[in-house]
Amino acid sequence: MIVLISESMLSKATATDGRIIRDRVLSGFGVRLNARKRTFLIATSVKGRQFRMMLGHWPLMTVSEARAKAMTVLRQCRDGETPSRRVAPDLPNLREAFVAYCKAKSIKASSQRRYDSFFRTHFGDWLDQPISHMAHGAFRERCHDFAQEKGSALVELGRGIVGALVKYVNAVHGLQLESPFVKLAAAGLMPERSQPRARRLQESDLPAWREAVDKLGEKQRDFLLLTLYTGLRRNECRELTRQQIDLAKGVLTIPMTKNGKPHSLPITPMMREILKRRCKGLEPDAQLFKGVSAEHLYRMAMRLGSPRFMLHDLRKMLATVGEKLGLGDAVLRRILNHTAPKTDVLHRHYVGLNEGDVTSALEQVQETLVGLMRNAHHGV
Repeated sequence: MIVLISESMLSKATATDGRIIRDRVLSGFGVRLNARKRTFLIATSVKGRQFRMMLGHWPLMTVSEARAKAMTVLRQCRDGETPSRRVAPDLPNLREAFVAYCKAKSIKASSQRRYDSFFRTHFGDWLDQPISHMAHGAFRERCHDFAQEKGSALVELGRGIVGALVKYVNAVHGLQLESPFVKLAAAGLMPERSQPRARRLQESDLPAWREAVDKLGEKQRDFLLLTLYTGLRRNECRELTRQQIDLAKGVLTIPMTKNGKPHSLPITPMMREILKRRCKGLEPDAQLFKGVSAEHLYRMAMRLGSPRFMLHDLRKMLATVGEKLGLGDAVLRRILNHTAPKTDVLHRHYVGLNEGDVTSALEQVQETLVGLMRNAHHGV
């Protein structure tokens, strides 16, 4: 079969019998369709002898990348030269590999900015060097110094993003790099993993907390209360847009979350009053809390008399109240968008709850939270 090989064609192809599809534009370039792989290849002749070469696998290699490599190989064949059957990869530098990784993994913009800042701050002089240099002793030394000098939370971030990037470039470019942090850990040269921060805000603090929150501007107050009532993560609430709020159906939707899964919650009466106020007059892509600095908001509240707290304490507070009310693990996980442990096959693969299934439970938690705050002020 001779067709124009394209990304669209490969994504729609259903053949799994090993047939070879030849390209209509570049003679000698083709792709083999197997049950588990789509393999780009060269099928031509050199000085009257058949010549075959595998170029790579789709989608790790794009059609445009395969076609460019095929043109180089076919040019040698036309000139009567027998190409090496192993095509030397055109390796990107660390910066290019990081950008490609973020695109391939659909990393959120906020996370990408965080990772980019990490590399520029701590590995800036390596960004323009080929990724193969990550195997050099100098890079291992840099990772060692970084692990010894920085805090455990930052070291964990570095360990995770460097390890993920190494796995990505190994798969895409056929390398066999190893993350230096793996060897450092094996040698006992990594700091202890950071422990989750203890919740500062207690149920007994909620009256004073609410009194201080009511002294903030309306938008800032609504942000903190909505975070408490929903358990949304800081950026999930901060980046809410009008089109994510369906007041008619009563559903709030988060298309991209920390665990990569879309999340939705029912809009309860307490949430509705806040959301109607914030959505009024907004365009679909406008943010509900534009101008609110989530980084500084808790400090603003503490200056107005609030007990010490972090924004994540509000998420923990919802979870704690839900646990005390006897809500099941599956319900709390659904409200908080937590993934069950891999060993929990029942809740990971079988139990599935939608937003309607947790409406009553979420309303119960919110009513309890309002009751705990009641000594300060009434209402939403």
